[in-house]
Amino acid sequence: MVSVVTCPRVVDIGVNLTHKAFQHRWKDVVHQSIDAGVETLVLTGTCLERSRQCLGMAQEWFEETNTPNLYFTVGVHPHDAKTWDDESTETVMNELLQHPLAVAVGECGLDYNRNYSSKEDQRHAFASQVKLACHCKMPLFLHEREAHEDLIEILDEISKTKVMLPPIVVHCFTGTESEAMAYIERGFYLGFTGTICKKERGEPLRALLPRIPLDRILVETDAPFMGFQKGKRKSSIPADCPDVARQIATTLGVSFAEVCDATTRSAQTFFGIP
Repeated sequence: MVSVVTCPRVVDIGVNLTHKAFQHRWKDVVHQSIDAGVETLVLTGTCLERSRQCLGMAQEWFEETNTPNLYFTVGVHPHDAKTWDDESTETVMNELLQHPLAVAVGECGLDYNRNYSSKEDQRHAFASQVKLACHCKMPLFLHEREAHEDLIEILDEISKTKVMLPPIVVHCFTGTESEAMAYIERGFYLGFTGTICKKERGEPLRALLPRIPLDRILVETDAPFMGFQKGKRKSSIPADCPDVARQIATTLGVSFAEVCDATTRSAQTFFGIP
């Protein structure tokens, strides 16, 4: 009898497949990721138009392959918070979230590093999307950069209204240990990208990693962003996601298979996907 070896698989919880870097070759990118053991990709919706595009890609892939490898989120990124309109934006988001391959509200949150939208607009759009996620009973895919205290304040205030917050992941986490602990204490998940693999920039993240329960860790690439240089390529692709899991395994002193298994289970639970 020939034994069959099953390769570890991971779920990339954050892929910007609508980015111009993938515009004309996105199906090749998906095939490449599947070959690398990344069978499930969650496409990130950062505005209404990108969310629609994500829906179109996920639907087209499913119709051609009859396999749900692609899921997507629906949200308005803090950079685009100035475009938020309470009635029209929420109506469109509600419609998109009805699609069977839609799995979360986001990417939403706060970004005080670049402030492409005013802080007031960011806070309003973020709070509105949190309430929408609570109403729809869908998880939240969050962006936070140099805005930890305000983000926590908004979430805590909403939870005080006796509204149960949905599952939450702070994607692409690059914050401090105290910020990580504040999220973990609230039951949130943290998403880690290729930054954790970088020698200098990843060192603080590797240092705090042992304090984070493995079942609260999710892996992602945020492709084509957050890349770690591989040869001449500086951007990231979904096929890089196993390297993030390998670095986490090395840092924690556990097997690669264990990290893949744990993060895949957590991703499936978080997003409600098979």
